[in-house]
Amino acid sequence: MSAEIEKYLNLLEQRLSLLRGLAQQLVACRKEFIALDLDGMYCRIAEQEQLCWQIQSLHPAIDTLQRTCARQLDLHRLDAASRPEEVAWAERLRSVMRELGVTQAEVRRLNQIHAAYLRRSMRTIHVMMNFVGNFAFTYARPAGAIETSPQNAGRG
Repeated sequence: MSAEIEKYLNLLEQRLSLLRGLAQQLVACRKEFIALDLDGMYCRIAEQEQLCWQIQSLHPAIDTLQRTCARQLDLHRLDAASRPEEVAWAERLRSVMRELGVTQAEVRRLNQIHAAYLRRSMRTIHVMMNFVGNFAFTYARPAGAIETSPQNAGRG
């Protein structure tokens, strides 16, 4: 197996690992949503952004190596691979690509769930803001209480 093919497969496996990490982060972020832990949510979102950045940074190298490997081994005829090393790497590539497909579908599903949490949270925040806005004057401090508060009494 050539160095380019090995590097290509390693990059795909690295992408797979990062996608699995992103899936774990999306699942773990649910706990923060349920607990209404804003600091935890911000931390998880920062970790998700970092993972997405790392995944995105792999794309140029993967694309370049994919073109190189396609020319080198004629990827269109993987089923017709005759040498044992071609068969071995073709099977490894199929396996990685299959796992990538499954993991990408799972991340897509988890991302949709995460987006739904965010939409629901936004609706809840809007309801709370409307509630507070409607009753702000009902529960506002009386005008006289501001002038006679202990903090202002010593300033006079």
